[in-house]
Amino acid sequence: MLEIALEAVNTIRKRTQDAFDGAGQFDYKPDRSVVTQTDLMLEAEIRNILEKRSPGVPILGEEFGLNGIEKFESGWVIDPIDGTRAFLYGIPLFSTLLAFVENGEPLVGVISFPAVSTTVYASQGEGCWMNVEGKPLRQLKVAVDSPESVENAVVAASGIHSSSYNLVDGSVPYNLDKLVNTSRDFIFVNDCYQHAMVAAGRLHCAIDTIMKPWDSAAILPCIKEAGGDFCALNGSREKVIFGGSLVSACNSELLDRVVERMNSSVTG
Repeated sequence: MLEIALEAVNTIRKRTQDAFDGAGQFDYKPDRSVVTQTDLMLEAEIRNILEKRSPGVPILGEEFGLNGIEKFESGWVIDPIDGTRAFLYGIPLFSTLLAFVENGEPLVGVISFPAVSTTVYASQGEGCWMNVEGKPLRQLKVAVDSPESVENAVVAASGIHSSSYNLVDGSVPYNLDKLVNTSRDFIFVNDCYQHAMVAAGRLHCAIDTIMKPWDSAAILPCIKEAGGDFCALNGSREKVIFGGSLVSACNSELLDRVVERMNSSVTG
């Protein structure tokens, strides 16, 4: 399945790069998130490749939903452009995400960053790898001697939504302020790129307060195979792709402490 996933994202990379160079026109979805014609085109192309290479396997995608079955547990999960606003506004850290899931657990994850010619991918038991055009293939590992305390950690978040700063789009005011004021350093990093940097050992923790299955499925195998840990913001490590949020970290101790602080305004 990894071979098929890599084939799919590599096939659409050039077209995505060209569309990024000419991006600028967009419409709004009913939930007020932006969507481009590129999202629709890319997901349709990926689906076509997957249907030819793995006929009969269910596909769940952000733009066209679920095909073949009523409830998704196993199959492909697609996000044609994760970070659509970044794509529209000229920030090159958007990505194409593709994962293969069995019984609610992602086994294969491919994250393609077309604008920077970089792909991060993982398959169960096979490690996490980064392929940058023109450079040797590199295996990714979480930070060596990584910190277990928030005070010694470099923490990232994708934004202030559903937080103590701004509840927009969310229902829980997670206490992001608690981390901004106590971590060794805190930085905002676009969408799934922050999680890739946890896998690469550049960041210690990454936070997304609102996630859909297509946002998180490809990330999880990469974090796991790089030696990290992850959970939803309620602390659950079971079927995290359906958890509605995601925190990844270089170790379990730091992960649990970050989640505790993020929930401090809710639990007291």
